[in-house]
Amino acid sequence: MEDRMKNLWEKDRKVVFREFYHQYLDEGYNHKEAKKLAKEEADELYGEAVEFAFEVADAEHNYD
Repeated sequence: MEDRMKNLWEKDRKVVFREFYHQYLDEGYNHKEAKKLAKEEADELYGEAVEFAFEVADAEHNYD
């Protein structure tokens, strides 16, 4: 089950990366800059989402 969840998170992360990457290209950044900035944004967003998920799970676990 954990592998499946990890794969879903990783798939979402890649989709978000591609969206940011194309956005930066559209804004005029070159490929290297767009890739770097997109990775940073995707990693930050991914980290926030994971942190939120763990906070929700912890809160739910504490109510039981």
